[in-house]
Amino acid sequence: MPTEKSIFQKELEKLASRQIIAVIGIGCLFFCVAIFGNMLMEQKTRQNRHLDNVTRTFLDACDSVSSFLWDEENEEAFCDCIQGLEKGNGLQYRITKYNVDALVEIDLILANSQGQIFFSSFSKEDLNLHRQEFNQIAGVNTKAQGGQLYQTVYYFSGKTSEYVLIHPLYRDGVYLGCVAAYLKEEDWHQLFQKYQYDIILTVGNGDIIYCSNNSFTLGNTVNKYQPKKMEHYCQVNDSRYLTGRRYLPQQDVYLYSFIYQPKNGSYIFIGVFIILGLGLAWMALFFHLIQKMAEKTSQSVRMLVEEIRLIRKKDTEHVIQIETGDEIEEIARQINMMVESVKELNQKNLDLLEINNRMEIQNLQAQINPHFIYNTLDNIRFLIVQNAQKADEIIGRFTRILRYSINNTKQTTSLQEDMEYIEDYLVIQKTRFGERFQYEVDINPSCNRVLVPKLLLQPLIENSLKYGFRKKTSIHVFIRGWVEGDYLVLQVEDDGPGQPKSTLKTLMGILRSGEINTIHNGLQNINRRVILEYGHDSGLSLESLEDSGFTVTIRLWIKAGG
Repeated sequence: MPTEKSIFQKELEKLASRQIIAVIGIGCLFFCVAIFGNMLMEQKTRQNRHLDNVTRTFLDACDSVSSFLWDEENEEAFCDCIQGLEKGNGLQYRITKYNVDALVEIDLILANSQGQIFFSSFSKEDLNLHRQEFNQIAGVNTKAQGGQLYQTVYYFSGKTSEYVLIHPLYRDGVYLGCVAAYLKEEDWHQLFQKYQYDIILTVGNGDIIYCSNNSFTLGNTVNKYQPKKMEHYCQVNDSRYLTGRRYLPQQDVYLYSFIYQPKNGSYIFIGVFIILGLGLAWMALFFHLIQKMAEKTSQSVRMLVEEIRLIRKKDTEHVIQIETGDEIEEIARQINMMVESVKELNQKNLDLLEINNRMEIQNLQAQINPHFIYNTLDNIRFLIVQNAQKADEIIGRFTRILRYSINNTKQTTSLQEDMEYIEDYLVIQKTRFGERFQYEVDINPSCNRVLVPKLLLQPLIENSLKYGFRKKTSIHVFIRGWVEGDYLVLQVEDDGPGQPKSTLKTLMGILRSGEINTIHNGLQNINRRVILEYGHDSGLSLESLEDSGFTVTIRLWIKAGG
């Protein structure tokens, strides 16, 4: 029968599964956004390129006609013709010569200030009464504009529209009349058809200069195109078009671009289906990998926890045997060393009751609290799931503390070295309690080389946490150090619940007593150790007020420590 999954393994798989689903979901979303975003950008690029080409072609054609009308020789010929100094044959030659190389061919009408036509290149059929009246009205508008080129559109029912550029004529400051150039609509078609997409050109009031597809203006009884609202897409018959607009302020002309864009719902559905299929395939693969990794990690942690429980509850002589090839194996090895060291120290404690002061000092050496080890391993267990990088960091710090605490080659060390391992201890406790535990370290650099008992401050910090969290939800610990004459002064202060005067008096009595106290032996052991090793008024002092924190100050005679 398959082994039932542990809670740790289930939580690990659940957490990892959520992360994988989120990552794959976000990945698929970004993939879709990227595809559709690229499609929209491509459409916009094509539209802008189309409008750029149409704009350039339109302006080139208009600039060519304007240059022809503003040419000084041509102006002289126009004025001479109105004043009867030249006949129309010369003008016809100029028009024919221009039309040979023109982008858009033109026809001219030359009229005086009263609107009377003196010359026209139109046939009699095309120079109908409607065109004559239109030209006369346009001439009046041109004169009112005051010397500027006038632009308008000529349209006669049932026929194509013509873009008209009208140039006023002056001689010696006197208005003689105007010359109107009618640009042929069929030439616009030849220019714009090479750009593949449909186009509509209008003047500012909506009169159509050119329309490449009459489907866009079906239903209009007049030659106008002036949408009330520009939409991203427009529907013409059964076809959908991507629309764009550009305004040329100098010419007062609008350019409308229409790019055929069929509905692509089926393509979108297929694309999304493929992306989701790939996402599901990736998810299945990742779930399989997650299950294997979680099973291996959970098995290692479960083995370690079971071994620790066996030591704590049944067999204190048991040796942990784990061969996982990872950090868990290293932790087990360090715990074995720690347990062996604890057993040796316990045996020494029994013997030291009958020997001299020197052996008593060894009996008082600092030891790491087993609860701290168990809590740290428990934290590592959850960190492996939640934050593998942080778990790796805590394992490293925990291993250094274990090695440091069981190293019997030296019992004293420099304060600087000892504080490095105290820092590891603080970081582990900070990881355990989170924002509920804050600490500050302020050690004067002059203290760093002073020799102190190994892990001197660790029990005091542990005390602050142990008693502080009984009545408060958060604790702030301050660690200070400075040199005062021949003494090194170390201080551990917390903002915990403190102690009443009666309890503080009892604690001070215990510190001064030579009898072993089983309730507050932590402070008493540290005090005895400091007094025995350093003498010369070295020792601990306590300060506290109820609800105002607790402060332990240690004075060490520097000459005793070297």
